[in-house]
Amino acid sequence: MKKLVRDKIPDIIPDEATFEVLSNEDYRLSLRDKITEEATEVKKAETRANLVEELGDLEEVIRAILEDASITYEEMDSLRQAKINQKGKFAQKFVMIKPDEES
Repeated sequence: MKKLVRDKIPDIIPDEATFEVLSNEDYRLSLRDKITEEATEVKKAETRANLVEELGDLEEVIRAILEDASITYEEMDSLRQAKINQKGKFAQKFVMIKPDEES
């Protein structure tokens, strides 16, 4: 099994696994897998402390994706703000119920 890990992990656990450096394309694909993994960990977090830790991990993966794609955090945030202006936030806790999905 291959799993994208942080840069210092090979120094921390050198005898427990072997490591290789990914090609740029494999790195991009692994980042997308990693963001799904981290989002799942956020979903599973049961304590505030664990949630904070997992959100930090998620943000680190987001920042790696931004860097790899030559997108600045400010560029992403500007688009986020524009979407807020157009569609709003999630503050009012609305959920959409489609007629074919009612239970």
